[in-house]
Formats: sequence, C-alpha cells, structure tokens
Amino acid sequence: MTVRDPVHFVANPETSSGFGCKSQSVLRALRLTVLFAALASIPCLAQDASNAGAGPVATVSMDHNTFIPGEITVVPGTTVTWINNEAMPHTVVDSNKGFRSKALVKDASFSFTFATAGDYSYLCSIHPNMKGKVIVKAGAS
Repeated sequence: MTVRDPVHFVANPETSSGFGCKSQSVLRALRLTVLFAALASIPCLAQDASNAGAGPVATVSMDHNTFIPGEITVVPGTTVTWINNEAMPHTVVDSNKGFRSKALVKDASFSFTFATAGDYSYLCSIHPNMKGKVIVKAGAS
C-alpha cells in the first residue's frame, strides 16, 4: 500500500496472497452469487410458510362492517384469505383462539390454512357484531 497523505492512499496491484485486486473482486462476487442462490432456494425464505402449498383457496371480504360471505364451506387444506375493503380497520379472530390477525387497514389481508375439519366461528375484535364462520369438511366444494 502506498500512502500519499493521511487522507488518500493507493493500494498496490498485488496483495500479499499473490492474487490481484481484480481476482479478489471476482471471487467476492462469485461467493455472493452462490450465497444468494442458496438463500433463494430455501422454501421458507422464498414464500410465506402458511401459503407454501398449492392447495385450494377462498376469499372473504370485509365491507360495510360485514364479512362477505358470512359463512363458507371448504375442504381441509384450504387457505382462506380475508381482505379489508373499507377504510376502518378490522381483525379476524377465531373464537377458539386457533388464529388471530393483526389490525388490518384498508386493502390489507390475512390468510389462514385450515388443516382440520370442523366449524370455525370468528369475529372482528374491534367490531364484535361482525361475525363469520368457516366450515371445514371433506368433500366440500
């Protein structure tokens, strides 16, 4: 390394390891490329774990202080997504504490995959008069 003054310096073209600066840059870029490729191939980093499967899907809207539809029937493995279509915030809270969303502002969504058959009653904890139900049963459509 050649020092011109206390603020500026110039690196020698060869380092003590014998590799030139360009070779080190290429190796660094190659390491980063391999690292990013490895991270991108890990499923939990590439997509939402609750939505990882390609199973059936259903959507429930929140509009006019109402879940629309108010009741749906799905098969086990279905991912239901609730979307808030109005300006006031809403939540989706299972009466049996199986799932709970954060407060959803306009256009925000919450998804839950129903793995087990049964009836799931839910409500908006901000507006308890907003109620809905997901019925999960085999062979439903």
